[in-house]
Formats: sequence, C-alpha cells, structure tokens
Amino acid sequence: HMLPQTPDMDERSPILVAIALQRLIYVLACRRGKRQFMASLQPVPHMVSVILLALALAAPALAQSRGAADSVMVFGGVASETNFTDLLISPWTAEVNAIGVVGGSYAHRFGTVNELTGGIGHLGDDLTVEGEAGVSARFGDEDLGEAWTALYLRYDGLPWNETVYTTIGVNTGVSLLTNLSDFERWRDDKGRSSVFLHYLGPEFTFANPENKDLELVLRLHHRSGVFGLFDGVVSGSTFLSAGIRVRF
Repeated sequence: HMLPQTPDMDERSPILVAIALQRLIYVLACRRGKRQFMASLQPVPHMVSVILLALALAAPALAQSRGAADSVMVFGGVASETNFTDLLISPWTAEVNAIGVVGGSYAHRFGTVNELTGGIGHLGDDLTVEGEAGVSARFGDEDLGEAWTALYLRYDGLPWNETVYTTIGVNTGVSLLTNLSDFERWRDDKGRSSVFLHYLGPEFTFANPENKDLELVLRLHHRSGVFGLFDGVVSGSTFLSAGIRVRF
C-alpha cells in the first residue's frame, strides 16, 4: 500500500505562518490579564487565519531577485500604551491594552533608488521605493475606522538573505480616522487628538528565498502628531501588528 505523501516545507509554510500569526495575536492580548478583551477577540484570529491561508496558497513559488512589484497585505494587532521609541528598542516590553485592530493594504513598488534617480552607487540597488494605501478597523475598547497612505523605502541587502529573505521598511505618510480617538487623547500630555495625523509603519518582512512573493510582516502601526506638527498633537497610538503579504 502506498503511504500518503507528506507536504514539503514550501507547501506547509503558509499554514504554519497563519497559525503563528493567530497565536501571536492571542499571546499579546492575553498579557496583563485582558480576559474580557480576549472574549471579543477570540473569533477574529480564526477569520484572519482563513483569509491568510487562502491568499498564501494562491501565491506562486518563484525564485526572483525580489518579489513581484504589486502586493496585498492583511494583518491584525493590539494597541500598546508603551512609548513608540521604547517599542523600537525593545518591543517585547510592550504594555498592551484592550484595543485590537484588523486591516489590509495594497502596495506597488516603483523601482530601485538607482532606477528612479539615475544611480547613487551599490546601495541604490538594495533600496526600493513603494507606495501603499490601506484601511483598518479598531475594536474592543474603541470602535473606529482608519485609512492611510504612505511612501516606503525598503532595504533588502542583508547578508543572510539566501537563507531567510529579510527586508526592512521605513516610511512617511498620513492617516485619517473616522472619529477622534479617546485612547490617543488620553495618551497626549495636553489631552489633544486629531482625526488627521502622520502615519509611520516601520516593518520587518521574512520570506523563503525560493518564494519571495509570500512574506511574514511584523510592523509597528503608528500615527502621531510629530511633536505638535499636526494640530498641536504630540502623542498618538501604536499597534503591535503581524500579517501576511502576497506579491503578484
């Protein structure tokens, strides 16, 4: 009798990544005993996992210098009360609260810096420029919608990329909420908030070098007033988020 074939790692990786994202959301939400929050969050990771798995199974397995130029991402996360700069240095120290977020975005890569500028040396081949537009919904202790647009600069010249294809993305953009955020007002020293703020979403991505069109994304989903530049708002909000990006 023939034994059933065991899926290889490339076939199983979308499933493992979807499960990992679900568990990450669970662990973050469980911190500090947020049991009430988990009751409302519990169905969401399962729905997100199904969406991620469907997208991941549809992704082509192509070995390229980098993934395709267009992409969609879905993600989930939880709000942090920790200062943004502290999160950049040590995200594992985050104090989370009872506000969650789910969302999605579309992005397009315009080209490398060398292609767009005529050449700045070897570094310009490892830097790409992307535009992104996205929407998200907050739930739990806050019920708001958000839309943003951003311009990303991405670096992929890391020495271990033949083992784990890794990129680092930084951006600048703008974010618009459907209403004022009580959470953001509470975090501001002067109690100010605004629906229109600056958007900053630094991220790391990880992919199989043989399938760069499927990425695990870890991002700090952050909006703020940039030290009072936007309507005098100093603070803002940050969500620890994880998602899947499919390039096509």
